[in-house]
Amino acid sequence: MGNLMDIINVPLALLLKLCYMLVNNYGVAIILFAVLTKVLLFPLGIKGEKSRLQQVAMQPKVNALQQKFKGNTRDPKYNEELQALYNAEGFSPFAGCLPQLIQLPIILGLWNAIRQPLTYISGLGQKTLYTVVHTLYDNGVANIVTELEKYAVDGVLDPDKVVSWLKSSEIRLATIIGEGSNMELLSGVLPEDFELLNMSFFGLNLGMKPSDYGLLALTTLIPILSGVTSFLGSFIIQKINGTSDNSQNGSMNMLLYTMPLISIWLGYSFPIGVGIYWIASNLLNMLQSLVLKLVVKPAEKEVKKKKEKKLNYTQIEKMKREGTWTDAIEVSAEDQTEVKSKRSDKKSGK
Repeated sequence: MGNLMDIINVPLALLLKLCYMLVNNYGVAIILFAVLTKVLLFPLGIKGEKSRLQQVAMQPKVNALQQKFKGNTRDPKYNEELQALYNAEGFSPFAGCLPQLIQLPIILGLWNAIRQPLTYISGLGQKTLYTVVHTLYDNGVANIVTELEKYAVDGVLDPDKVVSWLKSSEIRLATIIGEGSNMELLSGVLPEDFELLNMSFFGLNLGMKPSDYGLLALTTLIPILSGVTSFLGSFIIQKINGTSDNSQNGSMNMLLYTMPLISIWLGYSFPIGVGIYWIASNLLNMLQSLVLKLVVKPAEKEVKKKKEKKLNYTQIEKMKREGTWTDAIEVSAEDQTEVKSKRSDKKSGK
């Protein structure tokens, strides 16, 4: 393996391997793996949601500041006052980005672990996998020949293209190894303790792509469900969180319609196992949004109640003579009645 991403890939792959050992089915293991990783990442979700709510709460002040500078956000004074506002509110604009930045390499690690079961679950090295591919290709195994013939020149495979294919197609290779008499062909290539992975999930071959079956096959439901769950996830998040300004509306709407399209493409072009993970991840994202809404509440503003100041008749009359009555604190209806009564008595000479 020997690359920087293995710092993340290997621990996640060990978790995936543990899931597989518990259930002995790669499809079920993928779903269990998605649940466990979502639980592990939940604290980052809480931190990100708290930062988002704090930003929403102070947005009116930011808008007022922008109006003060007539939208000229490049003015150094604007940046100074904005930073002063952040300091006064105890807000860091990077606090909301940090959880996302931390999650990005983790998501890539999840993606790699899911796509490379022979590396991370079966423990096969790249040299062994390369030899497996060549052995199957040289023996004319139809599925391998179909997959790799575009990478061959005069019957010789391009090594770099084979390595690139392996990175995204180990799920596919895992199913091909178990087909027909391929295990016999690979005798001496695979380790003696090698065990075939159970790649069947409700009758679906997780190593096949929906595109292999054509548009009218039932497997087309995988990319459709990928797109639908992605849309629902974005829609629910948008409704729960709301939007604070037009720019955010535009960004949310773009995600609302582009992410389902990407999900459909992923679900159709990649092995079914990847599509299963994508659907499970979308459903878990929806659930997390609902849970965060219940768990993380906006901070309650401290409202300082002003003590009601009652003025007697003499004080009110004095303030009127001095011309400061309009600046006085509004008196209660009861006090106003008392004042009117005394003024009426004074006029009548009582």
